[in-house]
Amino acid sequence: MPTPFSAPRPSTVGFSSLYLGIILIGANLRAPITSLGPVLPAIQNELHLSGTTAGLLNSLPLLIFALLSLVAPAVGRLHGLERILGVSVMAILVGTVTRSLDLPGSIWFGTLLLSAGIAFGNVLLPGLVKRDFPTRAAGLIGLYAASMAAMAGLSAGIAEPIARIPGLSWRWAIGIWALLSFGALLMWLPQFRTRQHYLSSAATNDQTFTSPWRHPIGWQVSLFFAFHSLVFYSLVDWFASYAASRGIPLSSAGLMLLVFQVVAVATNLGCAPLLQRLNDQRLLGFICGLLLLAGTSGLVLMPSLSLVWLICAGLGAGVAMVTSLSLFGLRTHNHHQAAVLSGMAQFIGYVGAAAGPLLIGVLHDATGNWSASLWLLVASSMLAMIFATLAGRARTIGKSC
Repeated sequence: MPTPFSAPRPSTVGFSSLYLGIILIGANLRAPITSLGPVLPAIQNELHLSGTTAGLLNSLPLLIFALLSLVAPAVGRLHGLERILGVSVMAILVGTVTRSLDLPGSIWFGTLLLSAGIAFGNVLLPGLVKRDFPTRAAGLIGLYAASMAAMAGLSAGIAEPIARIPGLSWRWAIGIWALLSFGALLMWLPQFRTRQHYLSSAATNDQTFTSPWRHPIGWQVSLFFAFHSLVFYSLVDWFASYAASRGIPLSSAGLMLLVFQVVAVATNLGCAPLLQRLNDQRLLGFICGLLLLAGTSGLVLMPSLSLVWLICAGLGAGVAMVTSLSLFGLRTHNHHQAAVLSGMAQFIGYVGAAAGPLLIGVLHDATGNWSASLWLLVASSMLAMIFATLAGRARTIGKSC
């Protein structure tokens, strides 16, 4: 029979395996995506993609994240969190390999498959953490967010150098991350043999249950997630192309993106213990929005200092990611409500995030320059600051309307 979502913790050995497995799954949730941006010019050249089509390729994972966020909690209820997360890692592995093959349409099909795997990990992993590590949730979320950002930064930083190695190409640069997925799958294998734990639908069927979709807090958290994600993914996907237009070598642009991600990792780790001690997160939300605003405004006004502005944006992105993930638990009464808020926020968030890279490509094609695209990021940073401050207030979604 299905066991309740709040089932007892596993044994000590299983507990350690689960802990490490969560961190490794987190490490796979961005690296396959961020490895694409630095080699996008080479992909465009070989596959003859326009700026708009390249923008669609960048946005496709985010659209998949958004759509599958709506069904992930239901799939978790039916088939068990551990099993679905394991299958998700398999999908990331197979999709990463497929995307790198020199076959017609493989880059699109592989991207669809790996994005589906990442989508389920995005939604179900916070619920698993809240269930099995209730007293360490913020710390573990900080760790897996840091592993996510670290691998994202590494993949962005080494993609272009790998592509330049004699005998290799951009296909190796985006395909090598299958090794990371394989390692995560090996670590997760014991979870397939454990008793499966299912998300219970009982709480969400309770007439006193308030859905985040019907509460202002749900929308504030979701829009914060949307606007900071729009800025993050737009920078990761398009900064290399923007830098090339300014005469910056692609290798240097890749290193700048690596710094951007390293700063985000350090901020992830630093914010996790701080979140546990704060009564509310308004100041944290305002600061992360302000840093994003400084970074994007700087790229518009003083592009010669791009590294400085990417560091500012990296600080803001790091604070924003760990704060928004933590808000799924901090703004809800229980793990059932947290799972619903996670699905809602990631649906709205990734719809907004997907719009970013696509609009950047469309605006660049329409205007022939980067000004309109960068001003879009400035406006999004301002909105992230507003909604982060609102979502940071110490309130929870009520149990009744």
